[in-house]
Amino acid sequence: MTSRVHFQEEIGSLRADVDWLGSLAEDATRAAAVAMLDADHAKAELVVSGDDDLDHLFLRLEERAHSLIAQQAPVAIDLRFLVSALRVMADFERVGDLAVAVAKPGLIDWDREAISVGLLHRMADIAVQLLGDARRAWRDADLPLATQLERRDDALDLSYRSLTAHLLAQHGPTASGLVFHALLAGRHLERIADHAVAVGDRVAYMVTGDPQSLAAEIG
Repeated sequence: MTSRVHFQEEIGSLRADVDWLGSLAEDATRAAAVAMLDADHAKAELVVSGDDDLDHLFLRLEERAHSLIAQQAPVAIDLRFLVSALRVMADFERVGDLAVAVAKPGLIDWDREAISVGLLHRMADIAVQLLGDARRAWRDADLPLATQLERRDDALDLSYRSLTAHLLAQHGPTASGLVFHALLAGRHLERIADHAVAVGDRVAYMVTGDPQSLAAEIG
């Protein structure tokens, strides 16, 4: 086997394993939302404890990517892939951290008011969908799918604004717990969606080489 063929096999393996990391982040987000909305203590604890596995995988993949850059001195599209892989895996690792933050209110008793729960549920559904499509865009280098993510994130942002306005109108003895936990959970879900969009921006750069995609990611 030539070194070039072996290198391309390593590239393919890394692409698949970054997708695997994304799947762990997506699963954690889904479980965290259920834990937070349903006060499911057991599921919340699983999300919190499972973050160590996600972090360990992230570190292994990061080391592999750095090793491939150092050993192969790749150029052009291969270098864009490896640099993009480092950024994408960092986004997925951060999603795992945010999923833990979403899950932790599932360990606490607070008033889960119906409208707030409905809005958070919608935000969680959108965030999970965006993560799934960000993974597919990465795995398949799917430029059309990658470029749709930012537009689709607008629906989650709208729900977050609605949640914020609704929470600011709450009053009574249980309002403080509701406002604190629901607002934080909403913010974490919004950030999860932002990381999914950032993956899409990185895929767009990887495929096209257009630096405007990087500007969108930073913005």
